[in-house]
Amino acid sequence: MPLIDFHVLRELVAEHDRLTHGLLLASGTPEGHRRLEDLQYTVCVYTGVRDPKQALSHARRLLADRARRAEA
Repeated sequence: MPLIDFHVLRELVAEHDRLTHGLLLASGTPEGHRRLEDLQYTVCVYTGVRDPKQALSHARRLLADRARRAEA
């Protein structure tokens, strides 16, 4: 498993969510699409998963597990 900076991973997932929920892609700008591709690639690298959807799902699980351990 790669070493993960959970703060950075949390920020990547949050920015991805903002982009996919239309805050920056509302106008369909090429810059918005490029940033989304960059985020997906970076999350793939962070998680070691090639498929962007699976990587985001894995990232969310990692963050949830980390939050549960912090609460315990």
